[in-house]
Formats: sequence, structure tokens, C-alpha cells
Amino acid sequence: MIQKTEWGHIEWLHKCKEEAAPSFSVGITSLLQGKRMLKHIHYGIEQFIYILEGDGIYYINEEKKYISKDMCFYMEPDIVHETINTGSVPLKELVVSRPVSYDSGIKLEEDYLNANQRTARLVSVNIIYSAVEAITTLLLESISLPFTIYDDMGEIIIQSRKFSSYCTAKCNPACNSKSCSCMIQKNFDKLDKVTQFTCEYGLTVFSYPIIYNGLQLGTISGGHILVSDYTTNEHDDLYDSPESTVIGIKSLLKQIAKSITSYCSFYESRMLIEKKDKDIKEEIRRNETLKNNLYVINDKVTNLRINHHFLFNTLNSIASMALTGDRSCLYNSIIDLSKMFRYTMTVDLRFVTLTSEIEYLETYLNLQKLRYGDDLEVLYNIEKGMDNIKVPFNFIQPIVENAFTHGFIPSNNKKLIKISVKKVKDKAKIVVLNNGVLLDDITLNRVNRGLYRNTGHGLSLIYEKLKSAYSDEFSMNITSSTKDDTKVSVIIPVLFEEE
Repeated sequence: MIQKTEWGHIEWLHKCKEEAAPSFSVGITSLLQGKRMLKHIHYGIEQFIYILEGDGIYYINEEKKYISKDMCFYMEPDIVHETINTGSVPLKELVVSRPVSYDSGIKLEEDYLNANQRTARLVSVNIIYSAVEAITTLLLESISLPFTIYDDMGEIIIQSRKFSSYCTAKCNPACNSKSCSCMIQKNFDKLDKVTQFTCEYGLTVFSYPIIYNGLQLGTISGGHILVSDYTTNEHDDLYDSPESTVIGIKSLLKQIAKSITSYCSFYESRMLIEKKDKDIKEEIRRNETLKNNLYVINDKVTNLRINHHFLFNTLNSIASMALTGDRSCLYNSIIDLSKMFRYTMTVDLRFVTLTSEIEYLETYLNLQKLRYGDDLEVLYNIEKGMDNIKVPFNFIQPIVENAFTHGFIPSNNKKLIKISVKKVKDKAKIVVLNNGVLLDDITLNRVNRGLYRNTGHGLSLIYEKLKSAYSDEFSMNITSSTKDDTKVSVIIPVLFEEE
């Protein structure tokens, strides 16, 4: 089969079958004299290339390589590639392409899968938010393909920012999700097939439904490429994608959808275990002493998990001081670190006064000031009479640490942390503000949803601590805007130490 392109043609000797992955495609490409394959990305495929005839230049991830007959190359998945024919004859290559498998990090044991098959259909469409959150770091952040994941109502859950300059110039789907035709959800005739849509600018987008237990939880779309044989003068600056690229994109979308549904199976099995655990706890709650002991132990475990994150960050900073030879700063930082861990290991109470919590926070900020110096400004606005209220032990410091870990970026700009506490009716409103990087609406929505998903990391640990302390009589919310910077707001009941 001959596939014609703007730069020449491909003679396919063997074509990969999408449903038989992992498989491979074999073809002979002919790049005409004076032509070039424009810069493109090998989405989800790896390639072996052998030069049969001709001379030219490769750019592989911006690295220039001169090529000639009998040379061979291995191209890793997701590299940026460009080819130029500099010879007097067509540049011919033997190309072997194979879709790769991506690991989402989610492993399901056979017992879990069997248990899942025996349970009622417990998963609601909202679980797709937890699933996307779970695989973002392990899988989605490493993918160079421009993609968007939607829930069942067509609302965007997450969207990559890796759209091509052509795509961005025409309608910028990352900022115009409501008006860009590529972002409008399409109907599926078959729930197990990839559909494709070509927009008015000639770019093709592929979509695949995310199906679990016969229910469509959402959709994943991606690609935004110029498919072979769709060639006009208007697209001279776009790479004319071969069928192997199309197969790689379809395979990648299916793998992402499968990773999401695998998490749903895991989540459903976990719900069974949690239900059994809840039944056991109901019996335990009949004994008030055992219940209180259980809460104390749970808080200690949460504190240990929080301290685990903090310890590694702090030790890295101390290690840097040791290399610079600043012995005075190194000594002070070790003393502050010792104070913090002595405090966390000796305090058995679930609650402390706000004053004690602020003193603990200031010890931590002393460590940060050793790093940032005058570039770090800390402000307090604590309403009179609120110093002595009871608050959960060690819940403000991890929120502030989150600003340093995720909010502040390396720059010469002044970094601001502001802590405010005031009474609102019979509640205490505690706000932690930072002037770091603002969150876009999609990320903000995902982070707020992740608070109560019990993901075991980040701010969800603080939410778990507040839930243990106050049951449902509290709230925690994150906002981010150019007017108010990024704020974590916590509202809790007002309790005083003397009570």
C-alpha cells in the first residue's frame, strides 16, 4: 500500500493492527529531493530507522545529525524529530514503528478483581476525578500528546498545555474550550471504538470513551494533527502525519482510558474494604475510651506522614548549607529542626492552643528564612481574643509548607505568607495566603475535589486531620485569583483551652 504525503510517500510492507497491540508497522519512506519532514513528535510510538539510500540531516530533540546510506537510528517515544533531504536523490528509509505501553502505576491483584466482579455497581461518575488525580503524576504529566479529559457532562477535568503553535494560533483550545470546535464532545456510535473529527482548520482530533461497568464516565480526546492526504497550501508549515502516528495516538488514548478504569476497579474494591472497616468501627464506638484512643492513634499516624514530607525537604536544605560552609546557619537550622521534632514527638494532645501552633509554625519559617532571607515576608493578622482557641495539632505548618513546595517558583520576587484568624459568629476562620503561582480553574477544581478523596498526600492529609477532629462541622477550601492570590481557608468551631 502506498500512502502519499506532502513530502513524498510511504510504502507500507506491514501495518500494525490497533486491536492487536503491541504490534508493529514496517514501511519504506521516500523523502523527495529538497523536501523536509517538518518538526513532529512520535506520539506513543518508538521507531527503528535504517537508511537505504540518500543523504540528509536529522534533528532529534534539537540535536543535529548528518545521515547517509547504511546508518541506523533508534527513536524513543515522544521525541521531537525533523528530517531534511540534502542529497541529489530521494532519501529512502526502512522504518519499523511500534506503539509503546505506559505504566500508570496502578496494580490490581487477582483477588481484588474477583471481589470487584462480585460487588454491586458502587462507582459513580465522580470517581473519574479521583482516577485522573491518581494517575496525573505517574502517567499524564509525562505524555507529550495534547489531550483533554472530560467528565460525563462534558466538563473538562484536566487538559495538557502541549498544543502546537498552529493549533494555538487558530483557536487556542486551552483558553477557548467553549468556542473551539475540537473541544465540543461528539456522540459515540460504538462505545469501544476511537472516533475522529477534523476541524475547520484541517486538524484531526481522536476521541475515546472511558467506560466502566457499562457506564460512560467521560471521554479522552487528543491528537490535533494533520493526517496524511489532507494537504492544501494552507498547511505548508505542518507535518503531514503518517498512519503509524495515528495508530500510536489511538493506542495511547486507549491506554490512558484503561488506566482510569483500572483505578475505578481498585477504588470499588477499596470501598468494600472500607465498608467492612466502618462496620467494625461502629462496634468500637460503643466504647468511648477505645474510640478516643483510635482517634489519637490516627492523628499520630497522620502527623508522621506529614512530618515525612517535611523532613526530606528540610534535610535537603540543610545539606545545601553544609556544602556552602555556612556553619552558623547550619547550626541554627539543626537546632530549629530539633525543636520541631521534639515538639511533634512529645505532644500527645489532639488539640493545642493557637499560640502554640503559631510558635511551632515560626520555628519552621526560621528554616525557610535561612534560605530566602529578606525575600520572604511573613505577616500575621490574629483577631484579639483568638490566641487561646484550641486547634488541631500541626495543621497550619503543612499548609504553609505546601506554598513553598508548589506555589513559589525560583525568582527574585518577594515571597509573602500571610496568616489571618478571626471569629465569624461561632466559628473561627483561619486563612493562609501566599503570593505564589496562581492556579487555573481546571487545576483549582481538581485540587479542591482531591481534598476529600483521601489520596494520602498533600493537603488531603490536613482535610483528614480536620475530619477526625470535627466530623462534618468544618470546611476547607482553596481559592486562587489575581485579586486575592492563593488562599487556603479553614473554618472550625471555636473552642477555648479552659473548656
